[in-house]
Amino acid sequence: MPFDAGEVAAAVAGGLSVVCATCENYWAARERNVPDGKCMATNGCGSPIAGDVFHEYRGPMTQFDQFCFRCGNAATHALRVDRYVRVIGVCRDHVEMVKELKPEGKRAASIVLLSKEGESNTADEATPEKPMIRFRGGDG
Repeated sequence: MPFDAGEVAAAVAGGLSVVCATCENYWAARERNVPDGKCMATNGCGSPIAGDVFHEYRGPMTQFDQFCFRCGNAATHALRVDRYVRVIGVCRDHVEMVKELKPEGKRAASIVLLSKEGESNTADEATPEKPMIRFRGGDG
């Protein structure tokens, strides 16, 4: 299903996650006039804020740890959610949102700074210039 770049950009500007805005399930629901911005996912798909890792995503994005799930900018942090291997990226601008919004009835995602150098530092050694750990290599 080809996406209209203008529609994707408008959806993201309106608050939709860039992952959802590029997912076939979301646009199929728009074509069927599904209310309330819901999609055609059938098994509780969602973002780390909802305690999920977009496990029903159908679209062109693959390296979920490389970009911010909310806006699509380069990821500075990685999010891990219980039960899932996939790591989801989030940028510096949206990491505070993730910290504030917690999934109801589920554990919140673990947040880890990404390292450009691939170094693994302890929490005490970590700074924005030398973050804690690097998760790269696959979407899980």
